[in-house]
Amino acid sequence: MKYSFTSITVKNMEESLKFYTEVLSLKELVRFSPRMGVNIVFLKNEENNKIELIEYEGIENTNSLSANSIVAIGFTVENLDNTVNMLKEKNIEIIRGPIQIPNGQKFVYVRDPNGAEIVFIQGLDI
Repeated sequence: MKYSFTSITVKNMEESLKFYTEVLSLKELVRFSPRMGVNIVFLKNEENNKIELIEYEGIENTNSLSANSIVAIGFTVENLDNTVNMLKEKNIEIIRGPIQIPNGQKFVYVRDPNGAEIVFIQGLDI
């Protein structure tokens, strides 16, 4: 598996994009909405390090997102089924997923011992 990106749940996508692009000089890589009410933008720096911004429309306080941590770390994997089997063997609880979105990506979420979300994703081509 390969470290791929860090996700941040944001309150306002446009406000956050302004900060990350104008203050931190990150460039927008891709923008999409995997389902209604969820907006995602990937950004990268000159070294190709990536940040994923996620906005849940209609939720004012990101701290109230009991199912989602504010920060998540993403890892790309070649075979999600193998990763799921490994997680089960190690008694790691899958908190969401497996989920497959229309573009073919599949992913699952787990929590680290401190509660941070870790996402394993197959098919991420950014």
